[in-house]
Amino acid sequence: MQSLNSFCTPLRAVWTVNNEPTETLWWPVKESSKNSYKIVLFFIPGNPGLVEYYTRFLEDIYQTTESKLEIYGVSHLGHSVGHHSEIPNKVKKDEPYSLQEQIDHKIACFDELCANKPPNTHYILMGHSMGSYVCAEVLKARQTANIGRLIALFPTLREIALTPNGVAMTRLLSSIPLGLISNAASLASYIPSPIRQAITGLVTGQTEPCVRVTAHQLMNGSVVKNVIHMAVQEMETIKALDHDFYDSHVDKFIIYYSKNDQWAPEDHFEYMKEKFPKAQIHLCPENLPHAFILESGHSQYMAKKVVTWIDEYSE
Repeated sequence: MQSLNSFCTPLRAVWTVNNEPTETLWWPVKESSKNSYKIVLFFIPGNPGLVEYYTRFLEDIYQTTESKLEIYGVSHLGHSVGHHSEIPNKVKKDEPYSLQEQIDHKIACFDELCANKPPNTHYILMGHSMGSYVCAEVLKARQTANIGRLIALFPTLREIALTPNGVAMTRLLSSIPLGLISNAASLASYIPSPIRQAITGLVTGQTEPCVRVTAHQLMNGSVVKNVIHMAVQEMETIKALDHDFYDSHVDKFIIYYSKNDQWAPEDHFEYMKEKFPKAQIHLCPENLPHAFILESGHSQYMAKKVVTWIDEYSE
């Protein structure tokens, strides 16, 4: 019988959590891992919340780390049509998922992980963009769990509506009806796949594999509706920082900002450095963009950074 390590990674599955089909990417522990104790890296994407965008990034982390690492990455509910899973007796949800429902879902995913791992397992939470905020909410809800690190990449942890992109997004969404946008995405899904992918590449400038995710998973009316609905709720919800929580747990955080980021701009870096001077808060020397995953060089650069932090933790 083949071992898990003989399969190509990641392993793709629909993980049912609280009766919700959850698109999941999984990298099992490699047999060649050096460290004696296992680390589970639980990754939460930004918005759009399709974990497939991060496949190359997470694969690079998995292949280069020396730690005994297992990785789980999950998509946000309603953000993917990559897998279709019918659960008996489940009532289909017509309304988009709220931000709080997404947070509750990730807490439930983390609980499922903990319930099926040995008690000495160490956990690292990692999020990109608003996924970092969701990671912080998971830590806040499970403060007694064995969470040793929280890696926040280009994080929208506070006052997202006041950022340059937040202001622009709010204006755009107030002028264009949600139904019009989702209907346009639905119409685009009827274009033959090769043509749709070619047009998507021309319009967005994306290349493989991200252009495939955009063309074939994001371009769907229901998905777009969920993406935009969550974006609106982010503007309304992610405001003042919970200083008491961060004062108590900031030693677990590694927070990474960039000057070239209009969702988490440089003044957010300066604010966090002032409030938490002893914390691991970094400003990217390469000025990477917020959507670092869309370019292979940027993705590889960030994977190397993350591996350094993971391996330092596992020593």
